[in-house]
Amino acid sequence: MAKKTGKYTITLENSPSVISFAAIGSKKESEGPLADYFDIVNEDSTFGEQTWEKAESRMQKDVINKALAKCQLSSGDIDCIFAGDLLNQCIGSTFGLREMGIPLFGIYSACASMAEGLALASILVDSETVTRAAAITSSHFCSAERQYRFPLEYGGQRPPTSQWTVTGSGAAIVGKQVSPTLCPGSYHRVY
Repeated sequence: MAKKTGKYTITLENSPSVISFAAIGSKKESEGPLADYFDIVNEDSTFGEQTWEKAESRMQKDVINKALAKCQLSSGDIDCIFAGDLLNQCIGSTFGLREMGIPLFGIYSACASMAEGLALASILVDSETVTRAAAITSSHFCSAERQYRFPLEYGGQRPPTSQWTVTGSGAAIVGKQVSPTLCPGSYHRVY
C-alpha cells in the first residue's frame, strides 16, 4: 500500500505500471522531432469538429480509446480517470470523456497535469482502491491562445520568439504490474 515516507515522498509498494498509452498530435506536431511517437496524427487541427474546444474534447476521447485498444481493454475495465486540459473548469475533459461512463476526476496543473494524473492513478492502484485508472491530458494551440495570450481572431502578429502550445493529447492506463507479453509494446513500469 502507498506509504508516506517523507514530507514530499510517497513509496508505492506494489509497483503499479503503465500498461498502455497513446498520444495524438496535429499537423505542426507531425513536423517536429517527436513525430514518430504519435499514435494518431490529424492534418486537420479541428479534428473534424466545429470549434477548437470541441477538437480538444475529441482528442481526449480518441486518445483514451487508442490506449484502450492497444491493450485490448474497454472502458468498462477502467475504474476512474484523472483528466486535465488548459480550458476553464476542465471543460474539454468533461465533455470529451463523459460518454464513457467512467468516474472522472478533473485535475488542473497546467503543464504538470499528466504527472499529477499518473501520481494519483498510481496511488489508487497501489492501494488497491482501483484495479486500473487512466491519466489523460490535452492542449490545443488555438484554445490556449484564446484563453491565455492573444485570441487568434484579433489577427495579431506573432513575434518569432512567441510560445507555441501543442495541439495534442496523451493517455496512460495504470494498473498492477503485468508481464510484457500481455500488452506487447505498451509496458512501462512506474518508478
